[in-house]
Amino acid sequence: MTPRHVALLRGVNNIGMAKRVAMADLRILFEELGFRDVRTVRNSGNVVFSVPGKSRGSLRTRIEKGLAAKLAVTSQVTVLSGDEVVAAVQENPLAGLARDPSRLLVE
Repeated sequence: MTPRHVALLRGVNNIGMAKRVAMADLRILFEELGFRDVRTVRNSGNVVFSVPGKSRGSLRTRIEKGLAAKLAVTSQVTVLSGDEVVAAVQENPLAGLARDPSRLLVE
């Protein structure tokens, strides 16, 4: 099975920020970078994708360079494995208080 990852693009599509990116353009960029099963999350600048056997550092660098070259956007990118995202949700210390998982923030 090909590992799933999440790319979090800092400052993209935040209110009042100049870094506006259409999610369709972001999906196309990720597909052109060779990623598979690409999905964007609403208008957040977050992308879920599959890629076989690459290190997070090389993924981050590829994405950052692709953003700059193809979309003229500079952004710090954080790449998390699917397992890391699952762990963050499961280990949420506020799970007993926070009832709306769509509002979960991970730093």
